[in-house]
Amino acid sequence: MNEPINWNEISLTEREAILRQQLALHPESAATANNLGLVLRLLGRLPEAEQMFRQALALQPESPEILVNFALVAFDQGRIEESQATLTKALALRPDFAMARFTLGCTFQAQQRLDDAANAFSEAIAAQPDFAQAHIGLGQTLFMRNRLPEAETACRRGIDLAPGVIDGHLSMGDILCAAGRLTEADASFNRALAINPQSAEAHCGLGNVAHRRYDMPGAEAEFRKALELRPVFFEASRGLGFVLLTFGRAQEAEAALRQALFVRPDDEAAKNALNTALAMPRAQPRPGVQTSVETLVARRNPSA
Repeated sequence: MNEPINWNEISLTEREAILRQQLALHPESAATANNLGLVLRLLGRLPEAEQMFRQALALQPESPEILVNFALVAFDQGRIEESQATLTKALALRPDFAMARFTLGCTFQAQQRLDDAANAFSEAIAAQPDFAQAHIGLGQTLFMRNRLPEAETACRRGIDLAPGVIDGHLSMGDILCAAGRLTEADASFNRALAINPQSAEAHCGLGNVAHRRYDMPGAEAEFRKALELRPVFFEASRGLGFVLLTFGRAQEAEAALRQALFVRPDDEAAKNALNTALAMPRAQPRPGVQTSVETLVARRNPSA
């Protein structure tokens, strides 16, 4: 008799192999196709994940769970309107589906539709009061609206419900940094690093805190670490550009700011900083300055 599989004790690659075997034996199983899609999404193989969710939906087109999973992978690939349409269909089938409300809030947040995002997260919380990520999402949205006390309250509730979820500590760090409570912000970002030492977002947050403290060497080190972990990272590139400007390192600042603007070409702060970098004098070779001791000593004319 086969023992049940403990999915928590095997790697994602092993899960993929097992699910592919199961799907080959039972191609009619929407659940197996859906679960394989979830694993592939976690592995970052989004087109393959989408293919599995489409296969699952062909078998079970009115499953709210599969619709939400498809919406997530569409959102991951930047197809926000398609994601929203799919979530609307899921909510028509199950209006109290908290995960669908939460995901809809994430799509609105990405579009800067912050009132809609706050409403969606609040509806997710109403449907499932212990949904930690929805509280954190609401906190993030309130932070983006500069409603810091309310943002802190929502975020703390999320952390209380799920202290091991890194997003709560990252969001709390952002809120506290914006409020000028730098020691507490530092602690929040370090708690995030304790959960995931490879978190580029936590290092970027520490860079922002160091910048607020005018610790420019510390800020530079943290922003560079964030970019080492996540090379395409708007906030870290922009922060690094700002810091390099204070050092007068115009060419390096220009490179960092151009990288930031590649991600968000309409960011006014980055554009203004780039203009400042371009207006700064560049280091030029000084004519007549030598680097070899021998050239600094006038040669004697033997015939003199």
